[in-house]
Amino acid sequence: MVSRHDKKPHVFARMSPPPPFVERLIEELSSKLKIAGIDPVTMDFEAIPQTNLYRFSVLAQSFEHVKHSERQDLVWRIASDVLGRDEQLCVSMILTLTPDEAGVEKNVD
Repeated sequence: MVSRHDKKPHVFARMSPPPPFVERLIEELSSKLKIAGIDPVTMDFEAIPQTNLYRFSVLAQSFEHVKHSERQDLVWRIASDVLGRDEQLCVSMILTLTPDEAGVEKNVD
């Protein structure tokens, strides 16, 4: 599993490394979302067992006032700019949620 919060991803042990497009998509989503004012973001991905498909999640508090359809338009526009057609077909979904929508508890200091 790769987690990302404004730093280099930490890759945990897995049977085989993900294809290069996975890291490329994570890097480009992070960079281009920041340019679009969606920052900071926490990104995750997972391989779907027994397939060549991957699902991604993008969590950002900045999504709070952005319609779900606009979030999806943004991330898929980035994905289509970065990935070839065959690579795009290996992305089963990109979730775009706020931490509240994802059920992530906020740190209270």
